Amino acid sequence: MSSQIQELEPLTLAKGCTMRLFIDKSKPETSPGYNWSEVFYEANEGDVPLVVPAHWHKDHDEIMEVLEGRILITIDGKEKTVSGGDPPVLIKRGEVHSIAFIKGIRTRATERTIPAGTFKALFFQDLLQNKSLPGFFLTMRVFYDGDCYAALPGGFKVVDWVFVTVMGFLARPFVAGKKMEVKYLE
Repeated sequence: MSSQIQELEPLTLAKGCTMRLFIDKSKPETSPGYNWSEVFYEANEGDVPLVVPAHWHKDHDEIMEVLEGRILITIDGKEKTVSGGDPPVLIKRGEVHSIAFIKGIRTRATERTIPAGTFKALFFQDLLQNKSLPGFFLTMRVFYDGDCYAALPGGFKVVDWVFVTVMGFLARPFVAGKKMEVKYLE
């Protein structure tokens, strides 16, 4: 019997930091176990730990789980260290959050979403389509198309929403269009 888990094209986030994306076709598309991403930070000399700046989502929750190592997660201004073996952390839609891997600590962590689906895989493949961190306008277009809002100083979500909506809309004619299908590992 063949595996129902399919791997999508892996993505490089930084030197020594990669993301793998998976879809488990044996699970319903509505299950958080249907689709997930796994980030691995090797922590070798010269590797760059992943730092995800403060942002929030309007339409989905995230479930973060550390499988190995440690990360710092800040949710609505409260920072906590999450280690391998700790229970998963639920980040609810609307909560401003950031994530930081710790330099020198080999770490592997997963992210799942509620609702589930391939939208998050499309988001990451879209954001990292140039095989490197994107520029400002591509980031704004991907955020605009992908339910991600940068948390700007001041803490006014309506300002965050307007900023991403206006900048994302304006960026659309100048950067690559939204990816419509996930790209599987060949």
